[in-house]
Amino acid sequence: MAYHPKYQISDALLATITRIESLRSQVAHSPILPEREIELRHRATVEATHSSTAIEGNPLNLKQVEQVLADGTVLTRHQYAEIEVRNYKKALGYIDKRKASGKPIELADILTIHELVMEGLLPSEKAGALRTVGVDIIDQDDRVLYQGPSKIILKEEITALLEWLKDNHNVHPVIAAAILHLQFVSIHPFSDGNGRTTRVLTQLYLGLHDYDFRGALVLDSYYYTDKREYYSALRAQGEDYQTATAALLDPWISYFAEGFLSSAKVLSVEVMILSNVIVGDKPVKRINMEDADLLSYAKQFGSISLAEAESVLPNVPRRTLQRRLKTLVDNGYLTMSGSTRSTVYVWAKQ
Repeated sequence: MAYHPKYQISDALLATITRIESLRSQVAHSPILPEREIELRHRATVEATHSSTAIEGNPLNLKQVEQVLADGTVLTRHQYAEIEVRNYKKALGYIDKRKASGKPIELADILTIHELVMEGLLPSEKAGALRTVGVDIIDQDDRVLYQGPSKIILKEEITALLEWLKDNHNVHPVIAAAILHLQFVSIHPFSDGNGRTTRVLTQLYLGLHDYDFRGALVLDSYYYTDKREYYSALRAQGEDYQTATAALLDPWISYFAEGFLSSAKVLSVEVMILSNVIVGDKPVKRINMEDADLLSYAKQFGSISLAEAESVLPNVPRRTLQRRLKTLVDNGYLTMSGSTRSTVYVWAKQ
């Protein structure tokens, strides 16, 4: 059965979208030193990882999350929480590579994201697999807050949602992302990890449509700031899947768009500050987004090989990647290490 979300575009929503577009243009055209842009992306990864896992009850603070992601050592008694954090970073790393393909989201992407998020947290047969039982969301008093759809229709409902996203190119990406977020949560296709998977999936959709603001936009912090409001907005659509799917989506879309605008404002201030940092009398030299993707990978993992560069930018020819990496070495962002056949490009900036 086809998916047909019900919503109307109000003057207030149009005004919010217009303000988002203004900030998007501002962020896209602000000149930032390349190493500062990579650092901006790195901070976004840490912040998104902390906020999204904290929404689900992860006890690690932002500094602890940063330390876990930096060296992977066990820093606290919360080993489960540390696995959650590392897994979420892996999922964000996946979408960084995946968005370079430009291809629409498929069911395989969703299953991969869930498997990355829940590796070591669920039995292996459940990580990356649709649930095989019914699901009810209950509160601390065992009251049913929401009843998900039957396991029998999960694949059908996800397929219908993905087809709607593919067929409705005229829908503004922020509105489409809001609908994706809500409908996927409503389908609740997994035994656990639905919230984290939804937020990563939403980020992937925005990245594929160039609405992740240079890879540095963090929506999860807005939700984490007021978890009660976030969950209330999600649950306002109804107490079961049939009711939620038939409901008018306007309240949720407005909430999502306002959160997007709030997050974009925070980022625009950071970008404005960074764009005003000039070294001596030299103008700031911008690098393109593909080079930024390569540097972001090198920053995150300490180095990047040619094979890894091919996975980050699968649509760029191998010879072109070699030239790009050589240029980044010449400009001082990377250093070469190893023999010709096993060369790696090491992050050189501090």
